[in-house]
Amino acid sequence: MWTDLGLGRGHAASGMRANRLFPNPAARGFTLIEILVVVVIIAIVASVAVISVNALGRDTEIADETRRLVGLIGLVGEQAEMEGRDYGLRLEEERYDFMLHDVRGDQWQVIEEDRLLRSRDLPPGLRLRLWLEGREVVLRPPPDRTKPRPPQVLMLSSGDLTAFEMRIQREDSDHEAFIEGKVDGEIEVKDVDAVTQ
Repeated sequence: MWTDLGLGRGHAASGMRANRLFPNPAARGFTLIEILVVVVIIAIVASVAVISVNALGRDTEIADETRRLVGLIGLVGEQAEMEGRDYGLRLEEERYDFMLHDVRGDQWQVIEEDRLLRSRDLPPGLRLRLWLEGREVVLRPPPDRTKPRPPQVLMLSSGDLTAFEMRIQREDSDHEAFIEGKVDGEIEVKDVDAVTQ
């Protein structure tokens, strides 16, 4: 019978086997190329979602730096009261230093031996801005690092704090955190997410 159709026995048998395995050509499944295309599309969509969440969501570096700076100011304020010594905070656009007032030499010294109060550089792309008595202070580094300028914000042994307004900002972005220090030592924090929501 198979020879009448011009098919050899081997062709007919393999054709029947193929039809049993794949009875309908549409039900064969996906090729490796099709699966790879789908995986690439999913990866692209996922990366766009992650980028948009970071661009539109919270800026974790600003939040981390704000928490660190506010915590350190509070800690230094308490330390000033307990020790009966005056401390200060010297700000530059991309870094800050805690300072201690040397009563004998009547000068401010950068705290270097304390790991917690060491000089800190902001992560790339972040910068500080400071207002005292409603006027913005120009934050630039001293010409000679061995002769630091006095601090702009004081944390006194009496518990008083220089009233200030500070912003930690992401360059070329509207992401920022707003920190307000009050004379009584209270510190209030507002970040861009809290303001815009």
